[in-house]
Amino acid sequence: MKLRLAAIAILIACHTPAADRKLAALIIDGMNNHDWAAGTRAIQNTLTGTGRFTVDVSTFPARPDFSKYDVVINNFNGGHTPEGTRWPREMEQALAAYVRNGGGLVVFHAANNAFLNWPDYNEMIGLGWRDKTFGEGIAVGPGGTLVRVPKGEGLNPGHGPRHDFEVFVRDGAHPITRGLPAHWAHPSEQLTHGQHGSAQGLEILTYAFSEVSHQGEPMDWVKQYGRGRVYTTMLGHTWKDELNPNLDDVSFQALLARGTEWAATGKVTLPPDLGWKPLFNGKTLDGWEPRGDCRWSVLPDGTLVGERTVGTRPADLKQIGGWLGSQAWLYTKAEYGEFDLHVEYWLPANGNSGVSIRDQSRAHGAIGEPDSVRPELAAFPKTTPAHIGYEIQIIADDAEKYPTGSVYTFVPAKIGVQRMGSWNSMEIESRNQMIRVRVNGQVVAESPGDPARSKVGPIGLQLHDRFSMVMFRNLRIRELSTR
Repeated sequence: MKLRLAAIAILIACHTPAADRKLAALIIDGMNNHDWAAGTRAIQNTLTGTGRFTVDVSTFPARPDFSKYDVVINNFNGGHTPEGTRWPREMEQALAAYVRNGGGLVVFHAANNAFLNWPDYNEMIGLGWRDKTFGEGIAVGPGGTLVRVPKGEGLNPGHGPRHDFEVFVRDGAHPITRGLPAHWAHPSEQLTHGQHGSAQGLEILTYAFSEVSHQGEPMDWVKQYGRGRVYTTMLGHTWKDELNPNLDDVSFQALLARGTEWAATGKVTLPPDLGWKPLFNGKTLDGWEPRGDCRWSVLPDGTLVGERTVGTRPADLKQIGGWLGSQAWLYTKAEYGEFDLHVEYWLPANGNSGVSIRDQSRAHGAIGEPDSVRPELAAFPKTTPAHIGYEIQIIADDAEKYPTGSVYTFVPAKIGVQRMGSWNSMEIESRNQMIRVRVNGQVVAESPGDPARSKVGPIGLQLHDRFSMVMFRNLRIRELSTR
């Protein structure tokens, strides 16, 4: 009897996705009226950052083997007209069979525009970028009530310009949305309206109020298709040569990651914050320590502003250069080991800043602090944080030897990714064996660093010289391990 029970347990284990097993995800891209490369990077970064997924990419016209994956994410749009590009018939049939037989499908933003004349796809998505003559629509009324829009009525699909808007959770009990805020401000997104289709068997998870249609429009929904599960999100807009702060919205990332996990397994184990915690509260400098001659303040919108206090200029001309070049910093009081860090920054022309990690000297030498003031730091070399821990460069000049995103003195960053005079996002992956830096979603630098240097330390924000000014916002951290 015991042997029989053990055999049953092994059999169940072999056919049940374990919560600690990484799920295999596949992104299909290669064509879209949007910036599909930026979209694919955002999906990859979001999913792999959770630690729950491995992610492969198949760029059309490659033909993937769907059976190797727990979930397929479609980021392909060949056009919403009858002349739109289709996949080969065998590939379309393979995806439909994959989902019918229990596979997961995620339809990302403009991918719901695709394949007008593919009946299986229209059935899987339920609502798509289809004219009102194609099928019914769904609107969301007061209290989250669903209003069915008969075929031929309402607006054809469209959207206004990108703007900030509130996303509302309609079904807070669903595994994908459970624990998310009841509503939140989602930045710089296109709010689509007028989606049409069979509109059957859908569970509308979130919605937003459209100033064009004057009604609640579905943003995220799910559907069973055979034994498989389909999650569709209308969020995730990307145009070429535009910033995409919408992709940095943690609630959007949670919807995407949890929707992908649900499509793959029917369950959700990922937390609603995906492990991210605020590093700065947007109100005060609690938990932070200014270092050197500097002034840090907080704007009403939660933006952190760093400026220098000019101080007394030396009378000795020989000392002016050192005085001008003296650094100042703002350090976390806490120390961190392995983590992901997200910051958004703005620099003026000719600006120079940076992010320090693992610098246990807390810039003691860089700010010229006497050893008597902080005797516990006296043993550290009298040099800058870049030579004790690591500095991730932020500078408004791609011609520098170490441009923005560089692991300073170790490896220069890829250029042409930062947008001068605009807000930019930066992610730093701090691992024991690797430091990886992304700017605006693109990997720009990787370095194993120096194995002799500390693996833990505070996080610092730099004011490079006497005339530095920099702004930061949306600082958050996801710890992987602590001391």
